[in-house]
Amino acid sequence: MVLQLYTDWLSEPCRAVGILLLENNIEHEVHELDVLKGETHTDSYKKINPVGKIPSIVDDDEFNLGESHTIMRYLCESRNLPDHYYPKDIKQRCRVDFWLDWHHTNLRHAALRLIRANVFGPMRNLPQTTIDESRKEGETALQSSLTFMEETLSKNDYLAGGKQLSIADIALVCEVAMFPVYGASTDGYPHVETWLKRLSTEIKCWNQINAKLDQFLASKKQ
Repeated sequence: MVLQLYTDWLSEPCRAVGILLLENNIEHEVHELDVLKGETHTDSYKKINPVGKIPSIVDDDEFNLGESHTIMRYLCESRNLPDHYYPKDIKQRCRVDFWLDWHHTNLRHAALRLIRANVFGPMRNLPQTTIDESRKEGETALQSSLTFMEETLSKNDYLAGGKQLSIADIALVCEVAMFPVYGASTDGYPHVETWLKRLSTEIKCWNQINAKLDQFLASKKQ
C-alpha cells in the first residue's frame, strides 16, 4: 500500500512532513483535511489518529502514526534517507533531537500563543484579557526563541551543525515561514533571516509546499 498522508497545508507540521516526502520522492497519497472545519475530529479520522491532530500517516496498510517529528524520524529510518536529515552518528543525531525537542516548548509554544491571540482571539471573540495574556506570553517566548536561534546560526549554517539541513531545520523553518499569519517577524535577527532565505532556495519543493500558505497570505492583503 502506498503511504497515506493526512494533512492541512496551512499547518506548519504538515508542511514539514510534506517537504521530507517531496524532496525524497517518497510515493504517497494526500488526504487534505480542514482543521478549522473540524475535519480532524470526525469518527472516521479518529480511527486513524485518536488524538484528532495532523499530520498523520498510514504505512503498510496497518501502521498509523502521528506527530510530525516522529513521522519524520520514521521516514528517515524506514526509507533510508540521506544521512544529513537524521544522522546515524549518535552525537550528531542527538543534536538534531535536541532541536526537535526544543521546538515544542519554545518556538512552537510561542507560535501557538500568538496564533491564539492574533488569529483565533478575534475570530472566536475571546475575552480581551485572554488575548492580551496569550499575546504577552507568546511575544516573550518568541523573543527568547529567536535570540537562541540567532546565536546558534551565527556560528553554524544549520541548527544542528553539519553541512546540510536536517529534519530539525525543516521543522523549524516551516514555523518561521508562518510568522506573517500572526504578525511575527524575523526583523533584528539577521542570521535567522539568512537561514530562512537559504532554506527556501535549497528546498526544491518550497514553493509547492507553501502554495496554500501563500494564497492565504495574499487573500489577507486584499
